[in-house]
Amino acid sequence: MNLSQFDDADNCDARPVAKDTCLAFPGHSRLEWTFAVNGWIFGAMIGSLCCGHFSDRLGRKKTLMLNCIFIIAGGVVQASVSYIWLFALGRLIAEIASGTATATISGYINELSPPHMRNTLGLGLQIFTTFGILVPAICFFFLNTSSG
Repeated sequence: MNLSQFDDADNCDARPVAKDTCLAFPGHSRLEWTFAVNGWIFGAMIGSLCCGHFSDRLGRKKTLMLNCIFIIAGGVVQASVSYIWLFALGRLIAEIASGTATATISGYINELSPPHMRNTLGLGLQIFTTFGILVPAICFFFLNTSSG
């Protein structure tokens, strides 16, 4: 559903297709792909809200190191399954870990940086994270066509 060349209304209407089969990956409903594609938002929210307890208890560095296990586990689940709901679960696991990393790293940078650079490094992290999200969205907006 993210790639409009695979889910274009004109393209789908040009030939007879069964209901819910003109999707990026045929054979799955829109509900299944909604969970698979958007589960990362929910996972990142959970990870960022729950990481404070582990960061305070284990320390920022150890939390980030242990978090790598969950990022790898989520990636392995996504790459190895063929069932859509398990794929969505793998995305959820990976994004809980990504939310944890994103929220923990700012505290870790503040702990490691010299006092005169804390504001600059903390702000730089947030600005470049935002640019990392914004630039692909802008490129997708301008480069997305029904022909690819």
